[in-house]
Amino acid sequence: MISYIDLCENCDRLPEYPKGCYEFLIEGFAGVFGHLIEPTVKSFSWNKHWAVDHDKKTVKLLGDSFETRRSGLEETLVHERDIGTFNVLKRWTEERFPIYGPDRELVADIERSAAGLFGIVTYGVQLITYCENEDGISIWAARRAANKVLYPNKLGVTVGGSLPAKETPFECLVREAQEEASLPLSLVTKAAKSVGILSYVTASDVKSAKGSEPGLIRAEVQYIYDMKVGPDVKPTPFDHEASDISLYSIAEIKKALDDGDFTPANACLMLDFFIRHGLVTYENEVNYVRILTRLRRSLGIHTA
Repeated sequence: MISYIDLCENCDRLPEYPKGCYEFLIEGFAGVFGHLIEPTVKSFSWNKHWAVDHDKKTVKLLGDSFETRRSGLEETLVHERDIGTFNVLKRWTEERFPIYGPDRELVADIERSAAGLFGIVTYGVQLITYCENEDGISIWAARRAANKVLYPNKLGVTVGGSLPAKETPFECLVREAQEEASLPLSLVTKAAKSVGILSYVTASDVKSAKGSEPGLIRAEVQYIYDMKVGPDVKPTPFDHEASDISLYSIAEIKKALDDGDFTPANACLMLDFFIRHGLVTYENEVNYVRILTRLRRSLGIHTA
């Protein structure tokens, strides 16, 4: 039987950033925006948009405005994509991920597929839709499609998606709920409640990289929403991100967690749900405090 603290450690795999990493800095701002592993730094063809210090192990993006920083990143990444430096850039999407500075200032954005090269914080939204009756709580859980690059056929929460630049978490949630689970805007805007975050740091390995570079650092923040619904609401897959969305009892969710049927992050989202709804408490979980601090850890870099 897998313990709940093991679920946390399977997701938050880097409690400390590896030695030898380069800090990703941005001109004009204090603090760190991400971490690059040494093989990545050595593979880039750094141009006029960058200041790289191998003694201090820093990579600084130059530019005095959002547009100059964005264009510098884009020029660099397009060049590396075109000459085939990084496998991860073969997944080029044209979707932009935000890079936030102090006070949630959007200081740059970056092509989605390149986020792991710089180890920036990426963001997502997660919706747990549940119902409750005399038998207790049941949760609508989605099974990922078989053609997903990462974790095919694994279970997840009802709806989940990455947060692009210039979209708020709630705007993203409403859109994803319609696209992934056919949940109407009127229901989600009224019933979905913000309940916190999940934060963790992991690294791609041979299994999860799937044609990408192993070892890329991925710091993530997931904005979590709960939505209690009645028996008349049935989430249904719409955009083929999920092959099925079914209602599971708490006992069935616990068994799926024990069987390793959830993705690492989604396992932690379920654990967080258990805590918030009084199913996991100090009295019944010996690692209660460790789990709480692990689910919402400090990332040590700029976040929104």
